[in-house]
Parts: sequence; structure tokens; C-alpha cells
Amino acid sequence: MTLTDACCNTQPTNAEWQAKGEDKVLATKVEGHERKVYRTGPKDSKRGVIAIHDPLGIHATTLQFFDRLAVSHGGFQVASPHMFKDGPAPTSVLGNRDVFWAWIAENGDYKKNHIYDLILAAVEDLRADGCTTISIFGLCWGASIAIKAASEPGQPFLATGGPHPSFTTIETVKDVKCPLILLASKDEADMIPILDSVKHNDFPVESFQKRFDNVRHGWCGSRGDWSDPEQLKAGLEVVDLLGAYFAKVATIAEAKS
Repeated sequence: MTLTDACCNTQPTNAEWQAKGEDKVLATKVEGHERKVYRTGPKDSKRGVIAIHDPLGIHATTLQFFDRLAVSHGGFQVASPHMFKDGPAPTSVLGNRDVFWAWIAENGDYKKNHIYDLILAAVEDLRADGCTTISIFGLCWGASIAIKAASEPGQPFLATGGPHPSFTTIETVKDVKCPLILLASKDEADMIPILDSVKHNDFPVESFQKRFDNVRHGWCGSRGDWSDPEQLKAGLEVVDLLGAYFAKVATIAEAKS
């Protein structure tokens, strides 16, 4: 798996944003534990999106990103589960690749930490609130988690991917069941070979990638600060690209139903 130095070393920012949504407890427990999800967006939308935060948790720019996505392209009910039962990665693990990787392996392992069960609980929450179509994306590590969830047999998602995707390789996407949208920063590897590897799949829309070589890894999540005009411009473009992509796959699915 690929883990960029920027992912291991970059501290979260002190950005500010007044959250538009709120936390709620999921109706379904995961391995006997109550878990929370951040929910934002118009409650009458029938289009849902699962948003997986990065290892440092839900910070101000993460919230701004999710809140802005939720009101883009006609609106989505966005659900971001709090992914780590014992809380996000402490900043003390940053600066040492081995320590950071060990924390993720312990707290963010897809199978050991019942991550797909948590995602499905968030899907049930969206469906209970009227969503009939659902896509999934993530930030950093969260993008690889979103792709794994969208590779499960019988998975419910129409599209997957996300910005500044860490741990994402040709091997990661080999079983994906829906189209990919990958939006790399200057710190990630070339995404074109990854998309080329899934071209043989008969997806309803073509997978998509774009590079943002003027911004660093993490700018849409905990390491982002959209008071920086360059980061804001790139961030708003990601909001527009993701919103348009998720609206497109939802429109196709709705036409078939």
C-alpha cells in the first residue's frame, strides 16, 4: 500500500468552520457498541453519500467540505461515521511513518475493526431517512476504505473514490463494483494507471481522475485550511466534481428504477 510522507508528517490545521449538520447515534450497534455519525444536507433529498474522514478525524475543513458537498448539485444527505471507536489518531503519531502506520493497522484495519459493518449501519440510517441512491467516498486513508466497501459482494454504492487518496493502488481497485473518481494532490502517485486497470468493467459512467498539483495532501480534510485562497479554489472544484459525479450516477440509477 502507498503511504505518502505528507500523510505521515503533516499536522492538522487550526481552520475554522461552523458546522451545518450534527452528530447522531446510529440505530444499529456495531459489535455491541453505539457509534456516531455526522449528518448534514437537505433532509428531503433522496440521494445519500457516505463520507469517510481521514485518520485525524473530523476537523473544521472536513466539516466545511462535507457541508458544501451536501448542498451541491441538487443536494445530498451526507453521512460521515466516526470511524474510530476510541477516537482519531493523536497528533503524537505524526512525524514517524512506522508509528503512524502501526496506529492505522491497529485502529483502522478494515476487517479487524468491523469497518464495513459501521458503513452499512450508516447506509441504513440514510435509507431510514428516505435515501434511495447512495455513493461513498473518503479522504486519504478513507478513500481506500470507501473503495474496499464498494468492492464487497452486494455492495449498495453507485460510485466511490475521493480526494488525496492514500493506500490506493491497482490492487486496491481490482474488485471494485462501481466507477471511481480519484482527485490527487501533488503528493500522490499518478492515478491514471489505476483508472486504466478498471476500464474493462461495464460501469454506467466512465471513471474519472484529476490532479491538483498546486495543493498538498490532506487539503480537503484535517490538514486543509480554506482561508488560503489556493486551497479554497481547489477545494470548491473538488466539491463541484464530486457533487456532479454523484448526481450523474444517481440520475442514471433513478431512471432505471
